[in-house]
Amino acid sequence: MNREPFVGRAAELAILRGRLADAAAGSGGLVLVSGPPGIGKTRLVEEAVSDVAAVVWGRCADDPGAPPLWPWRRVVEALPSVDSAVTAAFAETEGAADVQAARFRLVAAASDALVAAAGPAGLVVVLEDLHWADEASLRLLRHLAGELRRSKLAVIATHRDTGHTPALDAALPDLLRRPGARSISLPPLAEPEARALLTGLAEEEAREAYRRSGGNPLYLGAIARSAGGSELGHLVRATVAGLASSVRRLLAIAAVIGEDVEAALLAEVSALSLEEVADGLDRAAKAGVLREGRFAHAVVRDGIYADLGQTEREALHGRVAAALEAHARRDPALAGTVAGHWLRSASAPVKTAEWAAIAAAEANRALAFDEAARFLAIALDARAKAGLSEVDRAGLLLDLAVAEYRTGRFARSLDHARRAADAGLLARAALVVRDVAAPDLLPGIRDLATRALAADGVDRTTRARLLAHSASVEADYGRFAEAGKLADEAFALAEESGDPEALIDAVRARMKVAPEKLPLPERLRLGALAAELGARTGQPLVSLWGHKWRIDAALEDGRMALVDDELVAVTTLARLTRLPLVRWHDLRLRSSVLALRGDLAEARALDLEAEDLADTELADDFSAKGMSYAFRTQLVLLTGDPGDLRGDYASLLERAPHLPVTLVSRPLLSLLMGDLDEARVRYEQVVPLVRSPEFAVHATGALPNLVPLVEAFHDTEMAEYLLRRLEEVRPIAAGGAGVFCTGSTLEQPARLNAVLGRHDEAVRLYERTIAVNEGIGARPGVAQARLLLAETLVARGDLVRAQGIARDALAEFRRLAMPGPLARAAALLDRIRAGRRAADPLTGREREIVALLADALSNRRIAEKLVLSERTVESHVRSILAKLGLANRTEVVAWASREGLRD
Repeated sequence: MNREPFVGRAAELAILRGRLADAAAGSGGLVLVSGPPGIGKTRLVEEAVSDVAAVVWGRCADDPGAPPLWPWRRVVEALPSVDSAVTAAFAETEGAADVQAARFRLVAAASDALVAAAGPAGLVVVLEDLHWADEASLRLLRHLAGELRRSKLAVIATHRDTGHTPALDAALPDLLRRPGARSISLPPLAEPEARALLTGLAEEEAREAYRRSGGNPLYLGAIARSAGGSELGHLVRATVAGLASSVRRLLAIAAVIGEDVEAALLAEVSALSLEEVADGLDRAAKAGVLREGRFAHAVVRDGIYADLGQTEREALHGRVAAALEAHARRDPALAGTVAGHWLRSASAPVKTAEWAAIAAAEANRALAFDEAARFLAIALDARAKAGLSEVDRAGLLLDLAVAEYRTGRFARSLDHARRAADAGLLARAALVVRDVAAPDLLPGIRDLATRALAADGVDRTTRARLLAHSASVEADYGRFAEAGKLADEAFALAEESGDPEALIDAVRARMKVAPEKLPLPERLRLGALAAELGARTGQPLVSLWGHKWRIDAALEDGRMALVDDELVAVTTLARLTRLPLVRWHDLRLRSSVLALRGDLAEARALDLEAEDLADTELADDFSAKGMSYAFRTQLVLLTGDPGDLRGDYASLLERAPHLPVTLVSRPLLSLLMGDLDEARVRYEQVVPLVRSPEFAVHATGALPNLVPLVEAFHDTEMAEYLLRRLEEVRPIAAGGAGVFCTGSTLEQPARLNAVLGRHDEAVRLYERTIAVNEGIGARPGVAQARLLLAETLVARGDLVRAQGIARDALAEFRRLAMPGPLARAAALLDRIRAGRRAADPLTGREREIVALLADALSNRRIAEKLVLSERTVESHVRSILAKLGLANRTEVVAWASREGLRD
């Protein structure tokens, strides 16, 4: 089982070498090489990188005790500059209040250092056996894969095509979406290629060997060295059986230790000298069982391990664990390995629990919360086997609840938090699972919070946090009055305590419960407080929400200078932290405000950036991509160009939660795409829901999406209902930051009044809308309100005024590239002109003369201009005065000005 000759794989080798050449030229990327065990994944990679100067290898371990980031540790240790950068990044994350942000910074720092290490000369990183990778290792790989396209770093990762961990199954689609990512699947060797590995066999034997092996190179190589046997396990046993008993004993210990064979540890466990161990390993290598300090293949190690009896296997695990303890005390990263061996020894549950708890602490320090949860679960189970009660395990239960919450396993986290609470850690347990509104979890969350608030001996800071948490829960239940009282009490108590975390919780509770009921100055103050607390405590997401709250409040009040200041703050935060969520919000906020101001091309560009970021960095958040579709829906409503609705938005809407905005968006999408029949059917399905008391008409996006439907189907009953509901809220200058900013909300009641034929009220509201939109620089909103006003004036019969307003709207639509309303304004102007001509008593010649009179021309000049006699002009003027009932030329000029006859 030494390195076999390389045969076949010409196409795959060409692809791999091509990608390495691309990386050397400055266009790096990720290549995933997959196939069944023994198919030759590692051998292909070895051949591909054989002429590459800088190659570092890392390998995932099939070991429950493997520490997080294990394959990357080998890579980092081989690159001193990366090692220094990662060590510094780890130091900066110590004690971080925002662990998710800290984890991202650590991953980003490691990725940056690896890309930098490639430098001008290039670098190849090989990760083997990704099917055993831990979550933290895959997280780093996902981030790094997104940074490779403009670097000289190539990453090659091998994995089996079956038997993945759930973590790899979840990661693979994301990895393959990264720019420059490529996958290579290795098929069995063809029979002519296999013959090159079977040169020592007769033709019939070679044909039979190929049939039995299925073209698997590992199997073929073993057959070539050992006659007989139809299974690889038999071939491994036959090879090992030919070795001396002392060598077989060493291989048994090595198989228990793991794939890598360490002579010093083997000597310690076997009680042999290093010389004796080295001699035994040489013999095993000559037999093909080992190569280059490790088993020739995981399948070989698995075969030797499987042949050990249970008693022998458990005893050896215990001896390995005992030998490793001293090493782990010097290097806590080995704690998980020690715990894993004690666990499989089945003889020392107390030791298992002790080392698993240390391993969990190390995983938490590395911000690898999935691994921390795994080790804590091992520790809990071991303590139970050791006979310890739930009370004795309360601390571990709470730690496990926290780790599971951080990984998003909320149901399991709540279960362990409740068990910890029952064991005497009530207040701390109640604060574990927060900001989770899942209906099936809310009763348990509420019960914990209620019990904790009723308990004695709770200090002021903790009580403030419990009150804020309870306020959030009550808001999730829709009990806003009670939630408001709790939030106010929490805020007062938090201000008294001065504790930053309590203040953060209290501010978030107040803003969650009923922000629209808070005075704008108070909302601005709370936003500023959140931004400052986030900066002070190192929690950038808290700062983000503070700035966003201030943007929302400033937009509502029309304070655009303040909006701009806060946008700069968010952009700076995005640049400094590089957190995907902060960068995404930055793009969304800037895009929406640009759309408000009429810079539609740049708004589209930023929206596309946000969508790309959602696809690559926030793929687990279904709503992030949905925001881009929501943006485009509003853009189409504004511009009338359905081409902006690219992609399968309808499918996304069908999968979206049944929120008010999504329910209303379904018929709206049909309307925008021109399918009126489908839109009507869907609208009629939504109408009963909208009129139910439970439907949140004022929920984000619901009302603006309903109004176009009410107009399209002239639903006067719904118009009346919505107008009554609009009386419940005060109008705002602008809103929708982060999705699509629209101007004054006075436009909505104006349009509904127009549907109801209340033209005078509609005109009054449109005029106020225009004034507000002009004040905040909302050019599309001004133009749209002008068009709607002109249409209402036409319906009221005021054609002259409508004409001038429609003309102004049309010019702005042309400047802003809004084709739908542009065509609508042009058609309206045509109708106005036709209507005025039909109602005008003057002849065409008389209208010409009126226009010239308005220019202050004398009868003689008019006659010269129109090539008429002066007497004929005088006759026309008398006719004009008679038809219009006017007394003199001055009154004609005034009339012409009012009528806009010079158009």
